Amino acid sequence: MAAEAAPLLRKSDEPDSHGGYDFLMWFRAGLLLMGVLVPVWGRQGLTGTVRDAAGGERLARVKVALACGDTEQETRSDAEGRFGFERAAEAGCVLQAALVGYRTLRLELKGESEVELALTPDTFTRREQVNVAAGPFEVTEQSSPSERVLTGAEIKNLAAVLIDDPLRAAQALPGVASSNDYVAQFSVRGAAFQRTGVYLDGVLMHSPFHTVQSQEETGSLSIVNADLVEELVLHAGALPAAYADRTAGALDLRLRDGDRTAPIIRLNVGVAASGLVAEGPLTKSRRGSWLVAARKSYLQYLLRKSTAGDTLAFGFFDAEGRLTYDLDRRNQVTLSFMDGSSDLDRSENKSTLGLNAIMNGDYHTTVVNLGWRYAPSSALMLTNRVAWMRERSGNINNRDLPLGGAGYGEWVANSSLVWNWSSNAPLQAGTSFRRLHDDGFSAQYNFNPLAVRRRDNWHATGLRGGGYLEQSWNKGPLRLGAGARFDGFSEAGPTAVSPHASATVQVGRGTRLQAAWSQSIQYPALMPLFIQNMGNRALLPERATHMVGAVEQSLGGRTRLRAEWFQRDDRDLIAQPLIEPRMLSNGTIFTPPAAPKYLNSVRGQARGFEVFLQRRTANRVSGWVSYGYTKTAMHDGVTGANYAADSEQRHTVNAYASYRITPAINLSGRYSYGSNFPIPGFLRQQGSLYYLSEERNALRLPAYHRTDLRLNKSFHHETARGWSWRGVLYVEVMNLTNHENTTYDSFNGFNSRTGQAYPAFLKLFPIVPAAGLMIEWDKGTKR
Repeated sequence: MAAEAAPLLRKSDEPDSHGGYDFLMWFRAGLLLMGVLVPVWGRQGLTGTVRDAAGGERLARVKVALACGDTEQETRSDAEGRFGFERAAEAGCVLQAALVGYRTLRLELKGESEVELALTPDTFTRREQVNVAAGPFEVTEQSSPSERVLTGAEIKNLAAVLIDDPLRAAQALPGVASSNDYVAQFSVRGAAFQRTGVYLDGVLMHSPFHTVQSQEETGSLSIVNADLVEELVLHAGALPAAYADRTAGALDLRLRDGDRTAPIIRLNVGVAASGLVAEGPLTKSRRGSWLVAARKSYLQYLLRKSTAGDTLAFGFFDAEGRLTYDLDRRNQVTLSFMDGSSDLDRSENKSTLGLNAIMNGDYHTTVVNLGWRYAPSSALMLTNRVAWMRERSGNINNRDLPLGGAGYGEWVANSSLVWNWSSNAPLQAGTSFRRLHDDGFSAQYNFNPLAVRRRDNWHATGLRGGGYLEQSWNKGPLRLGAGARFDGFSEAGPTAVSPHASATVQVGRGTRLQAAWSQSIQYPALMPLFIQNMGNRALLPERATHMVGAVEQSLGGRTRLRAEWFQRDDRDLIAQPLIEPRMLSNGTIFTPPAAPKYLNSVRGQARGFEVFLQRRTANRVSGWVSYGYTKTAMHDGVTGANYAADSEQRHTVNAYASYRITPAINLSGRYSYGSNFPIPGFLRQQGSLYYLSEERNALRLPAYHRTDLRLNKSFHHETARGWSWRGVLYVEVMNLTNHENTTYDSFNGFNSRTGQAYPAFLKLFPIVPAAGLMIEWDKGTKR
């Protein structure tokens, strides 16, 4: 039998003559009531913090919504990234955080009273945890004194809605000069782009562009999709030993992995092109990820229906993919591919084209990269990569006769090691082996009778090998580094050693001093070595010696003022010194030979300084303003000419600013000024006419001004079955002031009797409004 319930009052609790019964009854009833109400009264509302997953910064003005059943509350985070709701969150409630420039986060709660949310930038792989950085200006290479970093958000805002090109974003960096809207290439401290290496996932690329061979006025566009670039790093001088075969700079593009949490589909629609990006986890255990992307342009079709010049009828298609898989906690493998094609179609202007003008041209490039990363401990990491790349191009004229063609191929095997054998002495080392093949031809025709005037062919294969070793030492405020590269080429000697040394001193809490000295080497390409008639098998590698000094002053946690001085001494630069007509000192005109040779005829120096003020934050105003001064002095040992380098822009101003107006609207702007580059060649101007001159590069293009303004507006919508979609509307105005900018196009001959010359110029973009839309479907509610 069950025990009988205990009476509420025992005999000892019976009332006495003083009314104690009433007091005890109310006292015990009160205790019982408090036992029920205290848990309810004591429950606090939901509070939390929102941070940037990429750096750990607290995010202000984030729109945070709490949905519990049919009830929804909304608030915004404060200046410290904090938010709160009066209502307590029960299990099953969904918390959502949204901010323009970031992926929307949805979190299914389990009854928590305090949460920390990590918002991932649009161009980053989604992260569930905050990656706390040392600071907003943390360097990727301690031995690089001239490192410039662009985050994914900065790349997206600067890549231009019309073009969406990460290399055009790099054109806004301090120390970078560019004044041609049609091309992605740029100049670094007075050096041509061919002297700056483009690295993609640790592999030096040959020509990662959509372009047409021998038709530069049609423009160029990076083959890399801006949506896949997580970070861009430019080393503008005194290159670290890991970067090979370039003498001026290195541009390192770091691609992101696919999302490991949930499938995501992103559609981009713009004025000039449309693209699709899809990504998601690999296997149920999420030990890997996959990512695919494709883009297709259609601007060329619109231009053909307009009055625009036929030279702009340029189209492209590209596709990229990436697989990442963790074999175990120490081993990770990646496989990526990239394939792109571009074409020029001027067939509608067939009747107006000359016999040696390109009517149709095409360019096709493919890159495959397999990587393996092995990290047996936190102190040691080994990375191996095997890559293959191929490029094919061909041009025909209005008689369907070939004007040129080329085929390039390369196998690459790279290894790198990072070993912290001591907590204060990290060691880096690596090797690189490359097998290069290049073949092609160029042709010119006579009109009457129709015949080949000349045809130059080349066909060659070569092996390049190299390695590097760099040791660093850290002791208190002092950091020292020393290393060297060792390089050789089977088709052009000699084998070279390129040393590198750097020093960094932290003075107090906010001042840092840096200095570096290095030498670098760049071997000649196969074409100038082997092309018929003009080739030169005796070509030497180009060499450069860099000296860089820098001082940086921190102005609070997220602002810095930095100044750099540089000097680069160049020698054995490869040129065709006899390819240009000129006026001789005796008044006669020098006419170039039919086949001017490639020679190591140029040497010179570039000196200057750069100063910039930069603020990097996810809140309020972010950006920079910079001024760069570069002066070059080149000398050609064959012609005796002394001149400014073709890629010298004496004065450069680059400015960029971004400001989030509301959680859904971001405004950004960019301004570029350049005193512009020389008009290449021996020219002088008399009124509106040009004549041959004794002095090279004496004339310059008019100053370049361009202001761009961009607005990003985001919106979000929930759908059934756990999917949601969000969109971002991009609106941009390029060249807001409608400044008339001009660039040099080509040299169209001269009058051998009067010396009058006929250079051609191109007008650049007028004011151009553009718009784009990104829509992303996401099945990523975190539980």
